Amino acid sequence: MDILSTMSSKRPISSPKYVKNVIGAPSQKRKLLVALVQARGLLTTLVDLTKEVDDEGWSDTIQNLSVRTGPLSTFKELLEQIARKLGGVTAPGSNVSSAIKRLKWPFDQNSLKEMIISLEQLKSHFLLAIANDHVRLSMAIQQELREVHQKLTAVLIDRRAIYFLSREQKLIVNSLSLIDLSGELDGEKAMEMRTGVEWFLIHDSFRQWHKASPTPSTLFLRGDWGSGKTTICEVTRFYLKAWHQSDADVCVAHVTFKYPQARQLSVPAVLSNIVQQIVMELPYFMEHLADRRVVGGPLLLDDSIDLIRRARRDLKQFYLILDGLDKCAVEMRRDLIKHLHAIEPPLSILLTTLVTTAKPSDPFNDYARVDIGGAEMPADCFLERIKEMLENDPRIAGYLDHNPENIANAAKLIVKGNNGHWESMSGVLKFLAQAETRTTFEQLLHHQPSRQHILCMVLFDDVIQQSAERVALAKKTLRTVLAATGPVSISQLMSTSELSDLTSAQYLKEEKALDACLSSCKGWLYSIINEPGIAEPRGSFTHLIFREFLECHGELK
Repeated sequence: MDILSTMSSKRPISSPKYVKNVIGAPSQKRKLLVALVQARGLLTTLVDLTKEVDDEGWSDTIQNLSVRTGPLSTFKELLEQIARKLGGVTAPGSNVSSAIKRLKWPFDQNSLKEMIISLEQLKSHFLLAIANDHVRLSMAIQQELREVHQKLTAVLIDRRAIYFLSREQKLIVNSLSLIDLSGELDGEKAMEMRTGVEWFLIHDSFRQWHKASPTPSTLFLRGDWGSGKTTICEVTRFYLKAWHQSDADVCVAHVTFKYPQARQLSVPAVLSNIVQQIVMELPYFMEHLADRRVVGGPLLLDDSIDLIRRARRDLKQFYLILDGLDKCAVEMRRDLIKHLHAIEPPLSILLTTLVTTAKPSDPFNDYARVDIGGAEMPADCFLERIKEMLENDPRIAGYLDHNPENIANAAKLIVKGNNGHWESMSGVLKFLAQAETRTTFEQLLHHQPSRQHILCMVLFDDVIQQSAERVALAKKTLRTVLAATGPVSISQLMSTSELSDLTSAQYLKEEKALDACLSSCKGWLYSIINEPGIAEPRGSFTHLIFREFLECHGELK
Protein backbone atom coordinates (compact mmCIF):
# COMPACT_ATOMS: atom_id res chain seq x y z
CA MET A 1 0.00 0.00 0.00
CA ASP A 2 1.41 3.46 -0.90
CA ILE A 3 1.94 6.28 1.51
CA LEU A 4 -1.19 8.16 0.48
CA SER A 5 -3.32 5.08 1.07
CA THR A 6 -1.70 4.60 4.48
CA MET A 7 -2.40 8.22 5.48
CA SER A 8 -5.93 7.96 4.17
CA SER A 9 -6.56 4.81 6.19
CA LYS A 10 -5.35 6.46 9.46
CA ARG A 11 -7.05 9.83 9.00
CA PRO A 12 -10.54 8.69 10.09
CA ILE A 13 -9.01 7.53 13.39
CA SER A 14 -6.78 10.55 14.19
CA SER A 15 -8.88 13.37 12.80
CA PRO A 16 -11.54 13.40 15.57
CA LYS A 17 -8.87 13.56 18.32
CA TYR A 18 -6.99 16.28 16.47
CA VAL A 19 -10.14 18.32 15.91
CA LYS A 20 -11.10 17.92 19.59
CA ASN A 21 -7.70 19.19 20.73
CA VAL A 22 -7.89 22.15 18.33
CA ILE A 23 -11.36 23.05 19.54
CA GLY A 24 -10.38 22.70 23.21
CA ALA A 25 -7.21 24.76 22.96
CA PRO A 26 -8.89 28.20 23.24
CA SER A 27 -10.90 26.93 26.24
CA GLN A 28 -7.77 25.82 28.12
CA LYS A 29 -6.02 29.09 27.31
CA ARG A 30 -9.07 30.96 28.52
CA LYS A 31 -9.13 29.01 31.82
CA LEU A 32 -5.43 29.67 32.34
CA LEU A 33 -5.93 33.35 31.64
CA VAL A 34 -8.82 33.55 34.13
CA ALA A 35 -6.64 31.84 36.76
CA LEU A 36 -3.85 34.34 36.12
CA VAL A 37 -6.25 37.27 36.47
CA GLN A 38 -7.51 35.85 39.75
CA ALA A 39 -3.95 35.32 41.02
CA ARG A 40 -3.10 38.89 40.08
CA GLY A 41 -6.15 40.09 42.01
CA LEU A 42 -5.08 38.13 45.08
CA LEU A 43 -1.58 39.57 44.87
CA THR A 44 -3.00 43.09 44.62
CA THR A 45 -5.14 42.42 47.70
CA LEU A 46 -2.11 41.05 49.54
CA VAL A 47 -0.13 44.20 48.73
CA ASP A 48 -2.97 46.33 50.05
CA LEU A 49 -3.10 44.28 53.25
CA THR A 50 0.63 44.66 53.84
CA LYS A 51 0.22 48.42 53.59
CA GLU A 52 -2.61 48.38 56.14
CA VAL A 53 -0.44 46.70 58.78
CA ASP A 54 2.65 48.78 58.22
CA ASP A 55 2.65 49.82 61.88
CA GLU A 56 2.68 46.25 63.19
CA GLY A 57 6.09 44.90 64.16
CA TRP A 58 5.17 41.29 63.48
CA SER A 59 4.50 42.03 59.73
CA ASP A 60 7.96 43.28 58.75
CA THR A 61 8.67 40.29 56.53
CA ILE A 62 5.36 40.55 54.68
CA GLN A 63 5.92 44.25 54.14
CA ASN A 64 9.33 43.54 52.60
CA LEU A 65 7.63 41.34 50.01
CA SER A 66 5.71 44.31 48.61
CA VAL A 67 8.58 46.77 48.13
CA ARG A 68 9.47 47.97 44.60
CA THR A 69 11.25 45.21 42.65
CA GLY A 70 10.40 42.88 45.51
CA PRO A 71 9.09 39.31 45.25
CA LEU A 72 5.44 40.35 44.95
CA SER A 73 6.04 42.82 42.14
CA THR A 74 8.27 40.32 40.32
CA PHE A 75 5.63 37.64 40.68
CA LYS A 76 3.02 40.07 39.39
CA GLU A 77 5.12 40.98 36.33
CA LEU A 78 5.63 37.32 35.45
CA LEU A 79 1.92 36.68 35.67
CA GLU A 80 1.15 39.72 33.52
CA GLN A 81 3.72 38.60 30.94
CA ILE A 82 2.06 35.19 30.74
CA ALA A 83 -1.35 36.83 30.52
CA ARG A 84 -0.27 39.06 27.63
CA LYS A 85 0.96 36.08 25.66
CA LEU A 86 -2.28 34.30 26.37
CA GLY A 87 -4.29 37.38 25.50
CA GLY A 88 -4.83 36.23 21.91
CA VAL A 89 -7.86 34.26 22.90
CA THR A 90 -10.83 35.34 20.78
CA ALA A 91 -14.38 34.27 20.56
CA PRO A 92 -15.35 31.29 18.39
CA GLY A 93 -16.48 32.13 14.88
CA SER A 94 -13.50 34.33 13.95
CA ASN A 95 -11.72 33.99 10.65
CA VAL A 96 -9.25 31.23 9.79
CA SER A 97 -6.13 33.28 10.58
CA SER A 98 -7.44 34.05 14.04
CA ALA A 99 -8.23 30.40 14.58
CA ILE A 100 -4.74 29.39 13.52
CA LYS A 101 -3.30 31.99 15.91
CA ARG A 102 -5.38 30.58 18.71
CA LEU A 103 -4.07 27.11 18.03
CA LYS A 104 -0.49 28.21 18.43
CA TRP A 105 0.99 27.80 21.97
CA PRO A 106 2.60 31.17 22.83
CA PHE A 107 5.58 29.79 24.80
CA ASP A 108 8.73 28.00 23.76
CA GLN A 109 10.12 25.31 26.03
CA ASN A 110 13.06 27.29 27.46
CA SER A 111 11.12 30.47 28.26
CA LEU A 112 8.35 28.47 29.90
CA LYS A 113 10.86 26.55 32.01
CA GLU A 114 12.52 29.78 33.17
CA MET A 115 9.17 31.28 34.11
CA ILE A 116 8.17 28.20 36.10
CA ILE A 117 11.52 28.17 37.94
CA SER A 118 11.11 31.86 38.79
CA LEU A 119 7.57 31.30 40.01
CA GLU A 120 8.65 28.37 42.19
CA GLN A 121 11.45 30.45 43.73
CA LEU A 122 9.05 33.29 44.45
CA LYS A 123 6.59 30.79 45.91
CA SER A 124 9.32 29.61 48.31
CA HIS A 125 9.93 33.24 49.34
CA PHE A 126 6.24 33.65 50.10
CA LEU A 127 6.06 30.46 52.15
CA LEU A 128 9.12 31.42 54.20
CA ALA A 129 7.78 34.92 54.74
CA ILE A 130 4.41 33.62 55.86
CA ALA A 131 6.00 31.05 58.20
CA ASN A 132 8.26 33.72 59.69
CA ASP A 133 5.40 36.10 60.26
CA HIS A 134 3.25 33.35 61.73
CA VAL A 135 5.90 32.89 64.41
CA ARG A 136 6.18 36.61 65.02
CA LEU A 137 2.41 36.97 65.06
CA SER A 138 2.19 34.18 67.62
CA MET A 139 4.74 35.96 69.79
CA ALA A 140 2.80 39.20 69.47
CA ILE A 141 -0.42 37.44 70.45
CA GLN A 142 1.29 35.91 73.49
CA GLN A 143 2.54 39.32 74.53
CA GLU A 144 -0.96 40.73 74.16
CA LEU A 145 -2.32 37.87 76.27
CA ARG A 146 0.27 38.54 78.98
CA GLU A 147 -0.70 42.18 79.07
CA VAL A 148 -4.39 41.28 79.25
CA HIS A 149 -3.65 38.80 82.06
CA GLN A 150 -1.72 41.45 83.98
CA LYS A 151 -4.58 43.89 83.61
CA LEU A 152 -7.11 41.28 84.74
CA THR A 153 -4.91 40.40 87.71
CA ALA A 154 -4.70 44.07 88.66
CA VAL A 155 -8.48 44.36 88.43
CA LEU A 156 -8.87 41.23 90.56
CA ILE A 157 -6.46 42.57 93.17
CA ASP A 158 -8.36 45.85 93.28
CA ARG A 159 -11.58 43.88 93.63
CA ARG A 160 -10.14 41.89 96.50
CA ALA A 161 -8.76 44.98 98.18
CA ILE A 162 -12.08 45.29 100.02
CA TYR A 163 -10.86 44.70 103.56
CA PHE A 164 -13.96 45.62 105.54
CA LEU A 165 -17.64 44.89 105.49
CA SER A 166 -20.14 47.66 106.04
CA ARG A 167 -22.34 47.58 109.12
CA GLU A 168 -25.26 46.31 107.07
CA GLN A 169 -23.15 43.62 105.44
CA LYS A 170 -21.83 42.44 108.82
CA LEU A 171 -25.36 42.01 110.10
CA ILE A 172 -26.23 39.83 107.11
CA VAL A 173 -23.05 37.75 107.36
CA ASN A 174 -23.37 37.27 111.12
CA SER A 175 -26.87 35.91 110.63
CA LEU A 176 -25.70 33.17 108.25
CA SER A 177 -24.66 31.03 111.22
CA LEU A 178 -25.57 31.68 114.83
CA ILE A 179 -23.18 29.02 116.13
CA ASP A 180 -19.42 29.44 116.38
CA LEU A 181 -17.73 26.51 114.67
CA SER A 182 -14.50 28.22 113.64
CA GLY A 183 -12.50 27.39 116.78
CA GLU A 184 -9.80 29.91 115.94
CA LEU A 185 -6.74 29.77 118.18
CA ASP A 186 -4.98 32.84 119.51
CA GLY A 187 -1.74 33.43 117.60
CA GLU A 188 0.49 33.49 120.66
CA LYS A 189 -1.11 30.29 121.94
CA ALA A 190 -0.54 28.65 118.56
CA MET A 191 3.14 29.58 118.65
CA GLU A 192 3.43 28.07 122.13
CA MET A 193 1.89 24.82 120.94
CA ARG A 194 3.76 24.54 117.66
CA THR A 195 6.37 22.13 119.00
CA GLY A 196 3.81 19.38 119.41
CA VAL A 197 2.57 19.89 115.87
CA GLU A 198 5.79 20.30 113.90
CA TRP A 199 6.01 16.58 113.19
CA PHE A 200 2.68 16.81 111.35
CA LEU A 201 3.57 19.99 109.42
CA ILE A 202 6.68 18.31 107.99
CA HIS A 203 4.98 14.99 107.32
CA ASP A 204 5.09 13.92 103.65
CA SER A 205 1.33 13.39 103.51
CA PHE A 206 0.67 16.88 104.86
CA ARG A 207 3.15 18.47 102.47
CA GLN A 208 1.54 16.76 99.51
CA TRP A 209 -1.91 17.81 100.76
CA HIS A 210 -0.76 21.40 101.34
CA LYS A 211 0.76 21.73 97.87
CA ALA A 212 -2.35 20.12 96.35
CA SER A 213 -0.04 17.91 94.31
CA PRO A 214 -1.06 16.68 91.84
CA THR A 215 -4.60 17.87 92.68
CA PRO A 216 -6.42 18.98 95.85
CA SER A 217 -7.27 16.01 98.03
CA THR A 218 -8.58 14.93 101.43
CA LEU A 219 -6.23 14.07 104.32
CA PHE A 220 -7.53 11.92 107.16
CA LEU A 221 -5.96 12.52 110.61
CA ARG A 222 -6.82 9.80 113.12
CA GLY A 223 -5.93 9.44 116.78
CA ASP A 224 -7.03 8.31 120.23
CA TRP A 225 -9.12 10.43 122.54
CA GLY A 226 -6.93 13.26 123.85
CA SER A 227 -4.13 12.64 121.35
CA GLY A 228 -4.09 16.28 120.26
CA LYS A 229 -6.15 16.21 117.07
CA THR A 230 -7.85 19.51 117.87
CA THR A 231 -4.54 21.14 118.75
CA ILE A 232 -3.05 19.96 115.46
CA CYS A 233 -6.02 21.39 113.54
CA GLU A 234 -5.88 24.74 115.34
CA VAL A 235 -2.14 25.16 114.88
CA THR A 236 -2.34 23.96 111.27
CA ARG A 237 -4.97 26.58 110.57
CA PHE A 238 -2.75 29.25 112.10
CA TYR A 239 0.17 28.33 109.86
CA LEU A 240 -1.93 27.96 106.72
CA LYS A 241 -3.23 31.49 107.24
CA ALA A 242 0.25 32.77 108.06
CA TRP A 243 1.86 31.13 105.03
CA HIS A 244 -0.80 32.49 102.67
CA GLN A 245 -1.40 35.86 104.31
CA SER A 246 -0.26 37.72 101.19
CA ASP A 247 -2.23 35.48 98.82
CA ALA A 248 -5.56 37.07 97.99
CA ASP A 249 -6.68 33.89 96.25
CA VAL A 250 -6.28 31.44 99.15
CA CYS A 251 -8.87 30.83 101.87
CA VAL A 252 -8.78 28.72 105.05
CA ALA A 253 -12.00 27.63 106.79
CA HIS A 254 -12.08 25.63 110.02
CA VAL A 255 -15.07 23.77 111.47
CA THR A 256 -14.79 22.26 114.95
CA PHE A 257 -17.47 19.76 115.97
CA LYS A 258 -18.08 19.55 119.72
CA TYR A 259 -20.50 17.68 121.93
CA PRO A 260 -23.41 18.07 122.41
CA GLN A 261 -23.73 20.53 119.55
CA ALA A 262 -22.37 18.20 116.86
CA ARG A 263 -25.23 15.70 117.19
CA GLN A 264 -27.77 18.41 116.40
CA LEU A 265 -25.99 19.92 113.40
CA SER A 266 -27.36 19.55 109.90
CA VAL A 267 -25.51 19.68 106.59
CA PRO A 268 -27.06 23.06 105.59
CA ALA A 269 -26.06 24.55 108.96
CA VAL A 270 -22.42 23.49 108.54
CA LEU A 271 -22.21 24.67 104.92
CA SER A 272 -23.80 28.01 105.84
CA ASN A 273 -21.15 28.41 108.54
CA ILE A 274 -18.42 27.73 105.97
CA VAL A 275 -19.86 30.45 103.72
CA GLN A 276 -19.85 32.80 106.70
CA GLN A 277 -16.16 32.11 107.32
CA ILE A 278 -15.34 32.69 103.65
CA VAL A 279 -16.96 36.14 103.66
CA MET A 280 -15.31 37.03 106.98
CA GLU A 281 -11.90 36.15 105.57
CA LEU A 282 -12.51 37.51 102.06
CA PRO A 283 -14.94 40.47 102.36
CA TYR A 284 -15.01 40.97 98.58
CA PHE A 285 -16.98 37.71 98.38
CA MET A 286 -19.95 39.67 99.69
CA GLU A 287 -20.68 40.56 96.06
CA HIS A 288 -21.66 36.93 95.43
CA LEU A 289 -24.16 37.08 98.29
CA ALA A 290 -25.49 40.32 96.83
CA ASP A 291 -25.88 38.65 93.42
CA ARG A 292 -28.07 35.99 95.01
CA ARG A 293 -29.97 38.63 96.99
CA VAL A 294 -29.17 36.91 100.30
CA VAL A 295 -31.20 38.63 103.02
CA GLY A 296 -29.66 36.83 106.00
CA GLY A 297 -30.32 33.82 108.15
CA PRO A 298 -28.95 30.29 107.66
CA LEU A 299 -28.66 29.49 103.97
CA LEU A 300 -30.45 26.71 102.17
CA LEU A 301 -28.38 23.72 101.09
CA ASP A 302 -28.32 24.61 97.38
CA ASP A 303 -27.45 28.25 98.09
CA SER A 304 -24.51 27.29 100.30
CA ILE A 305 -23.16 24.78 97.79
CA ASP A 306 -23.42 27.30 94.96
CA LEU A 307 -21.63 30.00 96.98
CA ILE A 308 -18.84 27.64 98.05
CA ARG A 309 -18.49 26.55 94.42
CA ARG A 310 -18.20 30.19 93.35
CA ALA A 311 -15.57 30.81 96.00
CA ARG A 312 -13.59 27.79 94.86
CA ARG A 313 -13.61 29.00 91.26
CA ASP A 314 -12.36 32.40 92.43
CA LEU A 315 -9.55 30.95 94.53
CA LYS A 316 -6.29 29.27 93.69
CA GLN A 317 -6.64 27.10 96.79
CA PHE A 318 -9.32 26.52 99.41
CA TYR A 319 -8.34 24.66 102.60
CA LEU A 320 -11.13 23.25 104.76
CA ILE A 321 -10.45 21.70 108.17
CA LEU A 322 -13.16 19.48 109.69
CA ASP A 323 -12.14 18.64 113.27
CA GLY A 324 -14.04 15.89 115.07
CA LEU A 325 -16.35 14.96 112.22
CA ASP A 326 -17.05 11.61 113.89
CA LYS A 327 -18.99 13.43 116.62
CA CYS A 328 -21.76 14.10 114.09
CA ALA A 329 -24.48 11.64 113.18
CA VAL A 330 -23.31 9.02 110.68
CA GLU A 331 -25.72 10.02 107.91
CA MET A 332 -24.98 13.69 108.39
CA ARG A 333 -21.21 13.31 108.01
CA ARG A 334 -21.61 11.08 104.95
CA ASP A 335 -23.89 13.63 103.29
CA LEU A 336 -21.56 16.49 104.19
CA ILE A 337 -18.53 14.78 102.64
CA LYS A 338 -20.56 13.84 99.56
CA HIS A 339 -21.63 17.46 98.96
CA LEU A 340 -18.15 18.85 99.57
CA HIS A 341 -16.54 16.36 97.20
CA ALA A 342 -19.03 17.28 94.47
CA ILE A 343 -17.56 20.80 94.31
CA GLU A 344 -15.22 21.53 91.40
CA PRO A 345 -12.37 22.34 91.42
CA PRO A 346 -11.83 20.08 94.46
CA LEU A 347 -11.28 21.42 97.98
CA SER A 348 -8.26 20.52 100.11
CA ILE A 349 -9.96 18.93 103.12
CA LEU A 350 -8.30 17.92 106.40
CA LEU A 351 -10.59 15.91 108.68
CA THR A 352 -10.05 14.22 112.05
CA THR A 353 -11.77 11.38 113.87
CA LEU A 354 -11.18 9.05 116.76
CA VAL A 355 -9.67 5.68 115.93
CA THR A 356 -12.56 3.86 117.62
CA THR A 357 -15.43 5.78 116.01
CA ALA A 358 -14.42 5.54 112.35
CA LYS A 359 -16.78 3.01 110.79
CA PRO A 360 -15.76 0.79 107.82
CA SER A 361 -18.57 2.32 105.77
CA ASP A 362 -17.38 5.89 106.34
CA PRO A 363 -16.16 7.52 103.10
CA PHE A 364 -13.02 8.99 104.64
CA ASN A 365 -11.49 5.57 105.25
CA ASP A 366 -10.30 5.61 101.63
CA TYR A 367 -8.30 8.84 101.97
CA ALA A 368 -4.61 9.38 102.68
CA ARG A 369 -4.27 8.85 106.43
CA VAL A 370 -1.94 9.97 109.19
CA ASP A 371 -2.18 8.23 112.57
CA ILE A 372 -1.26 10.25 115.64
CA GLY A 373 1.17 8.25 117.74
CA GLY A 374 2.21 6.15 114.76
CA ALA A 375 5.74 5.27 113.77
CA GLU A 376 5.97 8.42 111.65
CA MET A 377 5.50 10.63 114.73
CA PRO A 378 8.80 11.15 116.62
CA ALA A 379 8.13 11.08 120.38
CA ASP A 380 11.09 13.34 121.13
CA CYS A 381 9.72 16.18 118.98
CA PHE A 382 8.12 17.59 122.16
CA LEU A 383 11.20 17.49 124.37
CA GLU A 384 12.48 20.99 123.74
CA ARG A 385 9.05 22.52 124.19
CA ILE A 386 8.39 20.63 127.43
CA LYS A 387 11.84 21.62 128.75
CA GLU A 388 11.10 25.25 127.93
CA MET A 389 7.76 25.09 129.76
CA LEU A 390 9.39 23.49 132.80
CA GLU A 391 12.05 26.18 132.89
CA ASN A 392 9.54 29.01 132.57
CA ASP A 393 7.35 27.90 135.47
CA PRO A 394 8.91 29.27 138.70
CA ARG A 395 7.43 26.62 141.00
CA ILE A 396 8.37 23.65 138.79
CA ALA A 397 11.85 25.04 138.11
CA GLY A 398 12.29 25.54 141.85
CA TYR A 399 11.36 21.94 142.63
CA LEU A 400 13.94 20.89 140.01
CA ASP A 401 16.55 23.19 141.62
CA HIS A 402 16.85 25.15 138.35
CA ASN A 403 19.21 22.41 137.24
CA PRO A 404 19.29 21.92 133.43
CA GLU A 405 19.96 18.20 133.82
CA ASN A 406 17.03 17.73 136.22
CA ILE A 407 14.79 19.70 133.86
CA ALA A 408 15.87 17.58 130.89
CA ASN A 409 15.23 14.33 132.80
CA ALA A 410 11.81 15.56 133.92
CA ALA A 411 10.91 16.43 130.33
CA LYS A 412 11.91 12.93 129.20
CA LEU A 413 9.73 11.35 131.91
CA ILE A 414 6.73 13.44 130.91
CA VAL A 415 7.07 12.75 127.17
CA LYS A 416 7.73 9.04 127.64
CA GLY A 417 4.97 8.60 130.22
CA ASN A 418 2.36 10.14 127.94
CA ASN A 419 3.58 8.69 124.64
CA GLY A 420 3.88 12.15 123.12
CA HIS A 421 0.20 13.08 123.60
CA TRP A 422 0.19 16.83 123.91
CA GLU A 423 -3.02 17.19 125.91
CA SER A 424 -1.82 14.64 128.45
CA MET A 425 1.58 16.31 128.81
CA SER A 426 -0.08 19.69 129.25
CA GLY A 427 -2.26 18.20 131.98
CA VAL A 428 0.77 16.79 133.81
CA LEU A 429 2.49 20.18 133.67
CA LYS A 430 -0.63 21.82 135.04
CA PHE A 431 -0.77 19.47 138.03
CA LEU A 432 2.97 19.73 138.64
CA ALA A 433 2.62 23.51 138.82
CA GLN A 434 -0.15 23.10 141.44
CA ALA A 435 1.90 20.81 143.72
CA GLU A 436 2.10 22.39 147.17
CA THR A 437 5.15 20.42 148.36
CA ARG A 438 8.24 18.86 146.86
CA THR A 439 7.01 15.43 147.94
CA THR A 440 3.74 15.86 146.05
CA PHE A 441 5.69 17.13 143.06
CA GLU A 442 7.98 14.08 143.06
CA GLN A 443 5.02 11.70 143.35
CA LEU A 444 3.23 13.33 140.42
CA LEU A 445 6.39 13.36 138.30
CA HIS A 446 7.43 9.75 138.88
CA HIS A 447 3.96 8.21 139.28
CA GLN A 448 1.96 10.09 136.70
CA PRO A 449 -1.78 9.34 136.51
CA SER A 450 -3.10 7.63 133.43
CA ARG A 451 -3.47 9.78 130.38
CA GLN A 452 -7.24 9.43 130.44
CA HIS A 453 -7.40 10.34 134.12
CA ILE A 454 -5.33 13.46 133.46
CA LEU A 455 -7.57 14.51 130.63
CA CYS A 456 -10.68 14.04 132.74
CA MET A 457 -9.15 16.15 135.49
CA VAL A 458 -8.31 18.88 133.00
CA LEU A 459 -11.80 18.83 131.52
CA PHE A 460 -13.46 18.75 134.93
CA ASP A 461 -11.39 21.75 135.88
CA ASP A 462 -13.21 23.62 133.09
CA VAL A 463 -16.49 22.76 134.80
CA ILE A 464 -15.53 24.06 138.23
CA GLN A 465 -14.06 27.29 136.87
CA GLN A 466 -17.58 28.62 136.14
CA SER A 467 -19.76 30.76 138.35
CA ALA A 468 -20.99 29.16 141.58
CA GLU A 469 -24.54 28.80 140.23
CA ARG A 470 -23.42 27.02 137.07
CA VAL A 471 -21.02 24.76 139.02
CA ALA A 472 -23.89 23.72 141.30
CA LEU A 473 -26.13 23.05 138.30
CA ALA A 474 -23.41 21.04 136.55
CA LYS A 475 -22.63 18.86 139.58
CA LYS A 476 -26.29 18.09 140.27
CA THR A 477 -26.90 17.29 136.60
CA LEU A 478 -23.89 14.96 136.49
CA ARG A 479 -24.96 13.25 139.72
CA THR A 480 -28.43 12.62 138.28
CA VAL A 481 -27.07 11.10 135.06
CA LEU A 482 -24.42 9.14 136.99
CA ALA A 483 -27.08 7.57 139.23
CA ALA A 484 -29.10 6.38 136.23
CA THR A 485 -28.35 3.18 134.35
CA GLY A 486 -28.75 4.80 130.93
CA PRO A 487 -29.59 8.06 129.18
CA VAL A 488 -31.84 10.33 131.25
CA SER A 489 -34.87 11.98 129.66
CA ILE A 490 -35.49 15.68 130.12
CA SER A 491 -38.63 15.02 132.16
CA GLN A 492 -36.65 12.73 134.50
CA LEU A 493 -33.95 15.35 134.75
CA MET A 494 -36.41 18.08 135.63
CA SER A 495 -38.32 15.94 138.15
CA THR A 496 -35.35 15.45 140.44
CA SER A 497 -35.45 17.54 143.57
CA GLU A 498 -31.86 18.58 142.99
CA LEU A 499 -32.62 20.31 139.69
CA SER A 500 -36.15 21.59 140.14
CA ASP A 501 -35.18 24.48 142.40
CA LEU A 502 -32.32 25.53 140.13
CA THR A 503 -34.26 25.54 136.88
CA SER A 504 -37.94 26.20 137.52
CA ALA A 505 -37.53 29.81 138.53
CA GLN A 506 -35.16 30.83 135.78
CA TYR A 507 -36.28 28.59 132.89
CA LEU A 508 -39.90 27.94 132.01
CA LYS A 509 -39.42 25.65 129.05
CA GLU A 510 -37.90 22.19 129.31
CA GLU A 511 -35.78 22.75 126.21
CA LYS A 512 -34.08 25.76 127.76
CA ALA A 513 -33.59 23.91 131.02
CA LEU A 514 -31.90 21.05 129.19
CA ASP A 515 -29.66 23.47 127.30
CA ALA A 516 -28.67 25.09 130.58
CA CYS A 517 -27.82 21.74 132.16
CA LEU A 518 -25.80 20.54 129.19
CA SER A 519 -23.90 23.79 128.71
CA SER A 520 -22.95 23.91 132.39
CA CYS A 521 -21.42 20.43 132.06
CA LYS A 522 -18.91 21.69 129.45
CA GLY A 523 -19.12 18.75 127.07
CA TRP A 524 -19.42 15.96 129.65
CA LEU A 525 -22.97 15.29 128.49
CA TYR A 526 -24.71 15.45 125.17
CA SER A 527 -28.34 15.43 124.10
CA ILE A 528 -29.74 12.46 122.17
CA ILE A 529 -32.50 13.75 119.89
CA ASN A 530 -34.38 12.80 116.73
CA GLU A 531 -33.67 9.08 117.02
CA PRO A 532 -36.27 6.35 116.32
CA GLY A 533 -38.35 5.46 119.34
CA ILE A 534 -37.30 8.51 121.36
CA ALA A 535 -40.22 10.71 122.35
CA GLU A 536 -38.13 13.42 124.03
CA PRO A 537 -34.48 14.43 124.26
CA ARG A 538 -32.26 12.46 126.60
CA GLY A 539 -28.98 13.36 128.25
CA SER A 540 -26.05 10.95 128.36
CA PHE A 541 -22.31 10.98 129.02
CA THR A 542 -20.29 11.96 125.99
CA HIS A 543 -17.72 9.23 126.71
CA LEU A 544 -17.90 6.17 128.93
CA ILE A 545 -14.61 7.24 130.47
CA PHE A 546 -16.36 10.26 132.02
CA ARG A 547 -18.71 7.97 133.94
CA GLU A 548 -15.80 5.77 135.07
CA PHE A 549 -13.82 8.80 136.20
CA LEU A 550 -16.68 10.22 138.29
CA GLU A 551 -17.44 6.80 139.79
CA CYS A 552 -13.82 6.19 140.81
CA HIS A 553 -12.62 9.58 141.95
CA GLY A 554 -15.61 11.15 143.65
CA GLU A 555 -15.18 14.55 142.03
CA LEU A 556 -18.88 15.37 142.56
CA LYS A 557 -18.78 15.34 146.36
